[in-house]
Amino acid sequence: MSAQPGLLQASITPKQTAINKTKTLLTTFFTDQQLSKILDAMAENIYANKPVKEYFDTLIASRDLTASQIATLARVENILQNPGSASGTPLTKTRAVLLRRFEPYHNDMSKKILAMKSSRKTKAECFNQVYVMVNERLTKANITPALTDIKSSLTSKEWQSVRVDGAALFLWSKYGL
Repeated sequence: MSAQPGLLQASITPKQTAINKTKTLLTTFFTDQQLSKILDAMAENIYANKPVKEYFDTLIASRDLTASQIATLARVENILQNPGSASGTPLTKTRAVLLRRFEPYHNDMSKKILAMKSSRKTKAECFNQVYVMVNERLTKANITPALTDIKSSLTSKEWQSVRVDGAALFLWSKYGL
């Protein structure tokens, strides 16, 4: 299909595609601008060859969130930091699952970016490649097992809390959870 003469066809960048896929497959909690900053922070850390465990907890900068989002995150975090849980809080367990699931993807992306840097690709080219790789990995087939692992890592009571109180953060129902 070709564009009509005189009309400009807008090209969707890999970064915008990653934002759109995130909002469709994972969460609608963040704005496009916030997701853009999160993706940039991730790309920057991968470009700097930082281990994911070193920066994972700082991907979401509170200075970029609205007061309402901060309140929601604080409420969810407070609820999920259940001191009565014998084997760690639901928040700790959820974080561990996300890290375990994300780390292999992160390591693959880091290797690719290191190779690109070695072949003198620009920082912008490397960042764009991170967005391309995020798009390749951001699929229902990859998200489903991660969210299912979160559920199975929690007790029934913890899962109900995470499912209800974390509904603002993850699109659980999209995955039958």
